[in-house]
Amino acid sequence: MAADATTLTEKMRAALRISSTNAKITEEIEDCIRACKADLKNDGVKVIDEADGLIIRAITLYCKAEFGYNGNAEKFRQSYDTLKMRLALSQEYNTPQVSETDTNTGESGAENG
Repeated sequence: MAADATTLTEKMRAALRISSTNAKITEEIEDCIRACKADLKNDGVKVIDEADGLIIRAITLYCKAEFGYNGNAEKFRQSYDTLKMRLALSQEYNTPQVSETDTNTGESGAENG
């Protein structure tokens, strides 16, 4: 998972046009990523795959809003809020994935009749 976090951190660093690899700046970017994930979860997005294009876009918009990118923080916040709402309403993102080995699905039908 650390490799994924680093990749996402580097994507945000590029999106924000931050070339510095200073530890404090990296920590702030990673805090912003964690805050975005928590905000998404809080508003009903249960499937947060860091390789998913829409999740990456949501995190990018959130980070740009938080960092005040190009003086357009409000614009980025509105775009993020709109995307977050769409993700929360999408069954693909608001339904937790169930493992194929989950034995509590009740599909056998033996207990139903």
